[in-house]
Amino acid sequence: MDIRFTTAKLTATVTMIAFGLAACDTTPPKPASTGSAVTAPIGDAEKALRKQAIAMQRTILEAALAGVAVGGGLGFAFGDKEDAKRGINIGLFTGLTAGTYVAFVQRKYFGKERRLRAIKSDLDKNAAQMRTTINVMRDVLAVQRSELAAVKARFASGGATSADIQAEIVQARANLGEMQKVIDGATVRQSEFGETRGLTLVSGGGSRIDDDLAALSQQIAAMKAIASELASEI
Repeated sequence: MDIRFTTAKLTATVTMIAFGLAACDTTPPKPASTGSAVTAPIGDAEKALRKQAIAMQRTILEAALAGVAVGGGLGFAFGDKEDAKRGINIGLFTGLTAGTYVAFVQRKYFGKERRLRAIKSDLDKNAAQMRTTINVMRDVLAVQRSELAAVKARFASGGATSADIQAEIVQARANLGEMQKVIDGATVRQSEFGETRGLTLVSGGGSRIDDDLAALSQQIAAMKAIASELASEI
């Protein structure tokens, strides 16, 4: 296989891969300065929640574009020109001009079955990420509940100050804010998938992704319940 690079080929490859990796980046940003406000230290569970919140802010369309960019770029780099044309010309350009996930699916995939497979694949990936996020949210809730109870107990016995309690409350509110980001992102994804329902209709008015959409609704409900529990602790 010919893997020699021309300057143009290398430039195109780097551009495509950079686009995909940028879209996949889930590195948490540095926390904003809180001035003189005292906050409790951030543990592993809370760091994981912030990472998941960033990931959940990425729409399904953005995730699809990232996959096309990386796949197409690598195909172009290693000489698989047919796959590259399909990945770049049809996939990435179509996605960038489509504007919505449903339009991306309609333009990139021809035929009802191919569209269904693509949508189901994305639904499965999203469901897995949602499960991971829910588990992280539950971990944060457990940690936060324990820490709040502990600091209140120390305060009652004279081992902590009101400032210690306030610091833990500030941290709990920050975690609640991250959970809301997760819920907002999941809700946007739910809307994106809901728009594809018309592409998967069957006789009788139902859709072949109705069960997936129902499961997604249940996952969002679970997220909201966890956030509500944390809010009740503050």
